[in-house]
Amino acid sequence: MKDRTLWHQSGVNKNGEPFIQLLVDDEVICQLTPDEARDHAKNVLEATEASEQDAFMLECMQKQVGLDVARAMQVIIDFRLWREKRGKKGPPSDAREFVRTDKHEKPGAAS
Repeated sequence: MKDRTLWHQSGVNKNGEPFIQLLVDDEVICQLTPDEARDHAKNVLEATEASEQDAFMLECMQKQVGLDVARAMQVIIDFRLWREKRGKKGPPSDAREFVRTDKHEKPGAAS
């Protein structure tokens, strides 16, 4: 994956209305109102927590329960559906989410 930088920038239009731009490198990818930006920030924090819960579930289901990777991942998908029913936002689970190439990962390291 090519190195790219995600960043934000505050702004105000000619009518005095505030906005926040999200950019990738120098390309504006969206413009948000302050309320939308706050909601986005909250969602990033929730996704951060959910990612750690998912990591725990994967490890626990494999090491303590003895499930294979495919079944352990299905448990995570079921857990995400459980979260969604309780009002957590987010896209549906996609098998591609479980495949990540980490440029910092050492060759031959378990993923």
